[in-house]
Order: sequence, then structure tokens, then C-alpha cells
Amino acid sequence: MGGKAISSLEFNLSGVNFSSRANVLATAKTFEDLGVSAYNGAGWLIKDPNYLLLAGKIVSVEARHAAWIRDMIDNGSFANQEVVDSNGLDVAKSPSVVLSAAAPFIKSKIDVSDLPTY
Repeated sequence: MGGKAISSLEFNLSGVNFSSRANVLATAKTFEDLGVSAYNGAGWLIKDPNYLLLAGKIVSVEARHAAWIRDMIDNGSFANQEVVDSNGLDVAKSPSVVLSAAAPFIKSKIDVSDLPTY
């Protein structure tokens, strides 16, 4: 937020084969699953209750998108051990883990080293 906000973000989608349904769905699955785990992992960093409420609304939509993409790839597989932990909860990932997973798709430099970790 404020001076540390990402002003612009450039993506690198050169590795996505947009003429392959399987490749597009696999990429979408990666982004949707990553989005859910990113919101879950960063929730504790959001101190303003209004922003936390908005993040909660966004993550619920992201989870529905993730389930739909997974079901399109393999009917009936909307959630499994890749995205649900042993307690039956969606996986949460720290900002540094999320950034590492998203790195192949992002051209912009993003530094999360000053964020707290759990």
C-alpha cells in the first residue's frame, strides 16, 4: 500500500500455448489455485477490517473459479490434496512462496522481502 504499492505489473505469457485447451486450462489452474492460496496466506497481514472483508469476498470468488477450472480439466475434481490441507481447509501460502510460483509469468520485479513471515 502507499509508496510500496506495485505501480504496474508486466506479465510473460510466452510459455502459454493459447491454441491448446489443455495448456490454457493448466495455466488457469495454476493462477486460480495460486490466487486462493495467496489471499489465504496474506490475510493475517491485512490490518484494516474493511480491506480484510474485501479480500474475503475476492478469495471466495477465486475459490469458485479454481474449482470450476479443476472440474473442466477432470470432472468431479474441484478440490483435492493439492489445494486442501489435512484439516479440510484451503491451502495458504506466504507472499514469498506465491511470488516464487508466479515468477515464470511475471516480467516486473517484485520484492516481498520486507513483509513479515509466519
